Amino acid sequence: MGGAGGQGEAVVAGVLRERDRLAAELHDTVAQGLTSMHLLLDAADREWTREPGRARLLVRQAAAAARENLAEARRIIRDLAPVELERGALADVLRELCAAEDGARFRLEGEPRPVPGRVEGAVLRAAQGALANVRRHARASVVVVTLTYQPYVLALDVWDDGVGFDPAAAAGHAHQGGDGHPGGDGLRLLRRRIAYLGGTATVESSPGGGGTVVSVCVPVPGPGSG
Repeated sequence: MGGAGGQGEAVVAGVLRERDRLAAELHDTVAQGLTSMHLLLDAADREWTREPGRARLLVRQAAAAARENLAEARRIIRDLAPVELERGALADVLRELCAAEDGARFRLEGEPRPVPGRVEGAVLRAAQGALANVRRHARASVVVVTLTYQPYVLALDVWDDGVGFDPAAAAGHAHQGGDGHPGGDGLRLLRRRIAYLGGTATVESSPGGGGTVVSVCVPVPGPGSG
């Protein structure tokens, strides 16, 4: 069965998988939250004299983001399910997420049913990461998030009508340690996160207004399997 050497390699592989999982988790939660707070506080600073009422609103939004990300950081430490999923079902959380984004719509296909929490968490993070990329890079007017319950698969598609990009170039940029490029590390970490669950994550896009589709498929137990 592999002996001591095999067991040691398995331990190392497990440590590496956990490190990557935590890296993906931090990228999609705390790092995104800090970016949001930075943008909100910068905007508040610009409006401080001209529109103090709006500046206060932006500061309150930044404070709310800080509270949410503090909760996320504590949740990561405890290694529990995503905080958002403690408030409601995955479909409800995604619907709420879309309602907070300009031009975003949510669609539910199939009959919702219980699936493993780690799958729901990964799908939620995929949606959050895709929407963050749309917000930061796509210049899109419409975004559609579709959650589909198939008999043995949970699928997520995030489509936007934005400017698009070259996924191969984004992957190459990430390998070079670049930042601020559409996709980049986020897409690499997304693929790893979904691969750990036996699923696939794909990105279809082209520069010049072709829009982008991020698709995630994760195997789940079939209906009635308990």
